[in-house]
Amino acid sequence: MSESPSLAYRAADASLGMLSNLATSIDNSMRPSTLQPPPSRGSGLRRGMPIVPDLGTVYSVVDAIQNSKALDDRKMLLEHALVFMSRLPRDSSLAQKGQDAVISMLYKDLPHPPSTFVGDAFRFRSADGGGNNLQQPDLGRAGLPYSRSVPQTHPLPISELPDPELIFECLLKRDKPTPHPAGLSAMFFSFATLVIHTCFRTNHADPTINETSSYVDLAPLYGNSQDDQDSVRRWDGTGRMKEDVFTENRLLFLPPAVCALLVLFCRNHNYIVRKLFLINEAGTFKDPDTLSEEKRKQQDHVLFNTARLVNVGFFVSIVLGDYLASILGIVREGSDWSLNPFQDIVQSERNHVPRGDGNSVSVEFNLLYHWHSTTSTIDEEWTKGVFRKIFGDVDPETITPQQFAKASAAIASTEKDKSKWEFGGLKRGPDGRFKDAELAQLIQNATAHVASAFKARGTPPVLRVIEIMGIMSSRRWGVCSLNEFRKFIGLKPYDSFADWNSDPEIATAAMRLYKHPDNLELYVGLQAEEAKPVVDGAGLCPGYTISRAILSDAICLTRGDRYLTTDWTTNNLTCWGFDDATRDCNNPSFGGMLGKLISRTLPGQFPENSIFLWFPLMTPEAMKKNFTRIGIAGDYDFSRPVAPPAVQPVRQRSDVTSAIQDTACIHTPYGQKIHTMIGKEPGFFLALNNDHDHTYKGIIYEALILPSGTYFQSYFYEATRTALQEFAYTLGSHQSKCVDIVEVFDTVIVRFVSEEIGGLSLKTEDNPRGQYFEQELKQLIEEIYTHVFVDVDIQHIFRIAKTAKTNARKLSEQIKETYVAANGLGRITERLLGYLTSSNKPSYDFMRRLYKTGKSMDQLANAVLAAIVAAFEYIPALINTVNFYLDPAHAEHRTQLIALSSSKDPQANNIIAGYVREALRLDPLFSHARRTVVEPATVGGSQFKRGDSLLLAIADSNLDPEVFPNPQSVDPRRPPSSYTLMGDGLHKCFTDDFVHSTMACAVRAVFQLKNIRRGPGKSGILRRFSDPESTTTARSHYLNSKQLITPFPTTLTLQFDV
Repeated sequence: MSESPSLAYRAADASLGMLSNLATSIDNSMRPSTLQPPPSRGSGLRRGMPIVPDLGTVYSVVDAIQNSKALDDRKMLLEHALVFMSRLPRDSSLAQKGQDAVISMLYKDLPHPPSTFVGDAFRFRSADGGGNNLQQPDLGRAGLPYSRSVPQTHPLPISELPDPELIFECLLKRDKPTPHPAGLSAMFFSFATLVIHTCFRTNHADPTINETSSYVDLAPLYGNSQDDQDSVRRWDGTGRMKEDVFTENRLLFLPPAVCALLVLFCRNHNYIVRKLFLINEAGTFKDPDTLSEEKRKQQDHVLFNTARLVNVGFFVSIVLGDYLASILGIVREGSDWSLNPFQDIVQSERNHVPRGDGNSVSVEFNLLYHWHSTTSTIDEEWTKGVFRKIFGDVDPETITPQQFAKASAAIASTEKDKSKWEFGGLKRGPDGRFKDAELAQLIQNATAHVASAFKARGTPPVLRVIEIMGIMSSRRWGVCSLNEFRKFIGLKPYDSFADWNSDPEIATAAMRLYKHPDNLELYVGLQAEEAKPVVDGAGLCPGYTISRAILSDAICLTRGDRYLTTDWTTNNLTCWGFDDATRDCNNPSFGGMLGKLISRTLPGQFPENSIFLWFPLMTPEAMKKNFTRIGIAGDYDFSRPVAPPAVQPVRQRSDVTSAIQDTACIHTPYGQKIHTMIGKEPGFFLALNNDHDHTYKGIIYEALILPSGTYFQSYFYEATRTALQEFAYTLGSHQSKCVDIVEVFDTVIVRFVSEEIGGLSLKTEDNPRGQYFEQELKQLIEEIYTHVFVDVDIQHIFRIAKTAKTNARKLSEQIKETYVAANGLGRITERLLGYLTSSNKPSYDFMRRLYKTGKSMDQLANAVLAAIVAAFEYIPALINTVNFYLDPAHAEHRTQLIALSSSKDPQANNIIAGYVREALRLDPLFSHARRTVVEPATVGGSQFKRGDSLLLAIADSNLDPEVFPNPQSVDPRRPPSSYTLMGDGLHKCFTDDFVHSTMACAVRAVFQLKNIRRGPGKSGILRRFSDPESTTTARSHYLNSKQLITPFPTTLTLQFDV
């Protein structure tokens, strides 16, 4: 309950009085006393108005208190403060404090030194990681020494430390495999390996040197030097990398899922760079074949490095999404929470927590990530095979560091062409790519197998030489003790070996080796420390010290990176790239990004609800247990994915027609989506896969279209004219007007489906109690249409399906309300209301005809909803048609269209309909249609079995010269019967003739406008692009104002003379 105006006034008045009295007291105290002589001219007293705050001052102070981080500058707080200060004596302490506060505040508004600079030299990452910190460009650069975080002050002379071999035997060597207690998969540690090798690469000749950068920048993919980077690039003006390449040769001998991940990131780079080129946000990219060598190289530079920024951001989002969620165990709870180290944190007095200042990894944190005890049994066997390949029959437990270093050097000097590297038994095809199915198998194998637990005596014997080398390196680096490191990160040092590890056998062995906990060296202490149990907030479950330290490291690595903080902008990454690398917390993995990477780069290899796809860092068994507990297991498929059959293209027009007509054996893919949304109740007929569907399609035709005569043709014409007048506006000159034709056709179709079909009440000035605003209803229906017909990004499928189900239920109920009112089926009040309002409801006659069919109300409501959803395809169809004839290449036809639009010839509308058909044929909404074989079928002499997937070439079929002579030309007088392949939605629901004749009337209204033309500049360009390599069925992809892809057009401004 709000306060009355009088109370608010009294409160403000009281505040004003209090501040006024205070100001008067201050003012009086600073005025000269009448009992004293007047001050000299040099006293510094300011003459002027007394300090009396007005009501604006009070409001500005209140706003400052309530909104300390987002002041409303219209309240003039700063101005009031400056006026107050101007009336104080120069030498008073209050004046000086005011000066200090204002100057401090204004100075701190800007960063000192600056956070970043403009230009490509600062916009893009360098190949070696240098320049991340603008003042210290070498900070974190590859090829420089490791830093040191903790000084060693406790004496640990190497001569007094136990032999590395003995340490391995007593504390590290695996006694038995122990499954990871939280269910982390082998895939988790394959990804961890990739993260670790991104930041750490010790030079074997000089162990003080880190050969990679100190940033999470996907260095194993892109390299640590410009030469590395150049070796995997094409340099053809497209910014692409070579097929399935990476630069880190050390990973070739690790479990193959690590390299498989790198291949996916290589593919992701090429996916990103292609999207950047096609969207062409700044309009600067051109066909490389049309550019000079210099300009082609410059375009390649910009595209490659922009895609690299996006891809690295994508990688970091996986680290802070999937990876961190598993480390903290929050993935078990279905939580989308994550740490956000990138945000600008403002503390008291405008002090900003530093970010983007660079980073340098230290030797202590290098030792933190030797997680050999987590090696799964499958990866242990793999590693044994690698050692046999390199060392022959030599027992791995006898290999010396010298032998290992020599073998590593020999391996590193083999194949130099990275596009020929192979791993895991995979072979490249003629195109240089690995097979999708084989890469998917590596991912699935690593996901299915549980990792091993962190523990003392957990390292596989085959890794003995690696552990010995780790111990030796830590001693050469002179790192601190475990207790010194724990003090450094704010943890209590261990007082006894039992505190460090409660297993008496382990504690006793360590005591015999090191005598006192303070002598426990860092490397060994981290590896053999007691592991954290599985509790809320713990998922990785390493030793306690590692568990705490890795969080600090993760924040420093990311918050210190300028390209992830102060230079993480839509300008640097483009709007599309910025969005692509950002977590979507509504996706099936609660904001995870790894599933998005896998589905994008291995299309069709995983079902859309596969647990293997969305949670590969956990085993399916563990996730099934977790999700059963929280009640969402039914949303996911926990079985191992089965390789899908290859998609079979069908290109000949006769074969495409045959496949579409054989509804008994070949079905559309919409049935399952409709079932998910509607349930088992028939009526929503747009799948057209069975007799029920065709029955309800016929009912809609007989009740809506057949009795209408030419009514709807007139409706579309008048509704379009009305909307054109309603939305037209002037810009500068009053000699012409502009109108957004997308807004016009959105309105026409929303009003058509609400008034004429569904009886859905719209909010207007005349009807403020309506159910929906026009844009609100448009969004509801578009979301249903998108769910049924659009090939959406797989990560959005869950959200769109749930939204569509909610929307369908809501609209269906309101359709039934109209049906009840129209047929007098409700309570007496509803019958009376229906009778009194029948003249105001154009849909009532339609509803009454539906009632006469004798079908159930629920099923009829589903059918009406199907018609409403299908009708929304009118919007892109009309936009594409108008846009088609505004193209300069079709100026001649536009002239004829304008003449026909003003003609009184009875045949004019038929010819305009011919122009509509030609526009939809040459600029179709869909390039392909999908079909699934449900029973053995023959198409064009080819035999297809149950389960086969067909891709029908709709657009190419409509260029068949046997059906359309001179197929690339526009001929509005072609026989209407030739246009039988126009799509699955609108045309199938309303019939070709109805659609084209009503569209012709709407188009006619547009081209009647005087001197109709495109709007000024980019406003007159339809924002869309086409991708011939796309696997989606849509011919064009529309862009919204944020340059994000959307299934419906968003804006197209036209201009016409008044």
